[in-house]
Amino acid sequence: MRRTLTVTALAAAACSAHAADLFVLNFEAAGGYTTSIAEFTDGGSDYFFRTNGSGMAASNVYNGATGSFFAAHDIDGEGATLPVSLTTSTFSIANHNNLRFAVDLAEDDDGANQDWDLPDYVNFEYSLDGGSWQSIFSAINDGSTFNSAAFINGVEITSTFSTFSADLSALTGSTLAVRIVFSLDAGNEDIAIDNIRVTGDAINVVPLPLAAWAGMGLLATMAGVRAARRR
Repeated sequence: MRRTLTVTALAAAACSAHAADLFVLNFEAAGGYTTSIAEFTDGGSDYFFRTNGSGMAASNVYNGATGSFFAAHDIDGEGATLPVSLTTSTFSIANHNNLRFAVDLAEDDDGANQDWDLPDYVNFEYSLDGGSWQSIFSAINDGSTFNSAAFINGVEITSTFSTFSADLSALTGSTLAVRIVFSLDAGNEDIAIDNIRVTGDAINVVPLPLAAWAGMGLLATMAGVRAARRR
C-alpha cells in the first residue's frame, strides 16, 4: 500500500493546472454563433441583432458597453414566432475540468415601465457532447407581480452591463455548446448580451526528470524486496 501511495504522489507532481479560455464570444465580428431566425431591427424598439448600439431607439440605453453586443427587444413585434434562440459554435472542452460559464448582461431601464411579464424569459443552456439542452440559469420576472424587472437567481439585471456566472465544474466531456432561448413579447422587455465565455483548468502533463523516474524505480524495487522477505 505504501508503494502505491508513494508512486501516485510522484505522478501527481508531474501535472499542473491553469485556467484557460475555452470559448469567448464578444460579438465584435460576425460569426461564432447562429440564430434560429434572421437578425432584424425596425430601427426603434423591435430588434434581435448584433449591434454597436446603433439601429435602435436612442432611448434604449445599455451602459458600459464596449464595442458590439447582441440585443433583443419585443422580438415578436415584427412577426417572429417565439421562442427564438442564439446558439454558439460547438467548442472543445477536452482535457479540461472546473468549467465555469459567464456572460455580461444589461436591460434598458425605462423608469416605471421597466417590466417583464410573469411568463416571459431568457434561458441560458448548454449541450454536452451533442446531448440534450440543460439549463444554466434563466433571466425571469421575480414572481412577485405580473410586471417586474428581470432577475437571475435573485440578482436584478440593470441598465449597466454586469457579469453573471455559473459553476459547471461537474461537467466532463469532449465538446460543449451554449444556447440562449428568448421569449420576449412585450414593448418593455429587452436584454443586451456580451462576452459569453467558458473557462476551465487545463491539466498539463509535465515530464518528470530522469532522477525522479529512477527514484520511482528504486522505490518499486525496494517494495519488491520487502515483499519477498515476508514470504
